[in-house]
Amino acid sequence: MLIDAHHHLLTEPGYADKLVAACHDLGIDRVCVFGAGPQNLPYGIADNDAVLAAMQAHPDRIIAFAYFMLGKDRPQLIDAFVARGFRGVKFIYPTRNYDDEAFYPVYERVEKHGIPAVFHLGIVARTPTDKEWDIHNDRHRPIYLDTLARAFPAMKLVGAHLGNPWYEEAAMVCRWNTNLYFDLSGSTLKCKSPQFLGDLLWWTPTTRYRDPLRRNAWEKIVFGSDVHAHEIHDVLTDYRRVMNHLSLAADVQNKILGGTMAALLGL
Repeated sequence: MLIDAHHHLLTEPGYADKLVAACHDLGIDRVCVFGAGPQNLPYGIADNDAVLAAMQAHPDRIIAFAYFMLGKDRPQLIDAFVARGFRGVKFIYPTRNYDDEAFYPVYERVEKHGIPAVFHLGIVARTPTDKEWDIHNDRHRPIYLDTLARAFPAMKLVGAHLGNPWYEEAAMVCRWNTNLYFDLSGSTLKCKSPQFLGDLLWWTPTTRYRDPLRRNAWEKIVFGSDVHAHEIHDVLTDYRRVMNHLSLAADVQNKILGGTMAALLGL
């Protein structure tokens, strides 16, 4: 199963249909689609209602993730999202660091429902409303997911962009936490070499310093595109280029491209 774990639904007319067509052509079986809050709605990203409608229109292809505003939405909204049919949740623009205990009631509900949570990590794109929404990049550091992975050991956490530019921090917390995963979406696959990524994600089941479950480091990486539907093929090509350059085993490649995310989604 091939799964795109990171995609934003756009307000472009007919975008869901275009996305499904692109996935069909590329052999992508499922695509995790995120909504947006008021910060991004003016810039062409659809809201949660549109994401849910897209999944209802394409239930065999689209998996809806709800956007939750940390520090603004009430924790009970997680329960409401799950009741409506959302299969995961996306976090970005927190009003405090991700691991602030004020957010723990939210994470408790995410853990209870067993849904994966995708966290934007690293520098966020700049918009004209950044001052209005108090956008603060330091709140998106990978180290905060280390705290959460330990505090909520049954929670399924996916950190976006391998923490760009805090790559080493992301790789280290990835190795120590069995419930923490990352995608390589964004500019990383364009600006960093396969060898750079191989040096970061170096451990295997037989190395002395390894994943507690004796997994290959790359079994903790999932495929995510985070681009327009007509550009997904380019990101998929980049993933395959890196995997082949590093001579990753076929079973590990299959987990990167879908197997790991399928397990997180319970498919």
